[in-house]
Amino acid sequence: MWTYEERGETGLIIGFMNDGIAGVPGALRMSVANEEGQELAAGFLDAGYPLPGRVRQALFPLPKGTAWRGLRLRAELEVKGQRHKVRWACRQKLNEDGSLTLRPTQGLNASDETGGA
Repeated sequence: MWTYEERGETGLIIGFMNDGIAGVPGALRMSVANEEGQELAAGFLDAGYPLPGRVRQALFPLPKGTAWRGLRLRAELEVKGQRHKVRWACRQKLNEDGSLTLRPTQGLNASDETGGA
């Protein structure tokens, strides 16, 4: 995950990795919400993406003045008009609703605003 600020606008660029052997069986809907659950940005990746062994990047413009730390990332899989919750496969503890809270990671950029989830 990367953050950006350009011409007074802020947002997130998130790379989604498929480490499986098959493509996604539908369209992955991603949403970014605040701690209260208010959706700030959302959209679909192209059907079947991310492809196996590949990374697919997505851009999420945020409302002006929104800080990325503490925002929650949710995923749903849409197949034949039905949405299904996606559970993240990661080390970080998930929230009760299955969302992933964005926070800086320990590493080279942990002290600046370009950290990741």
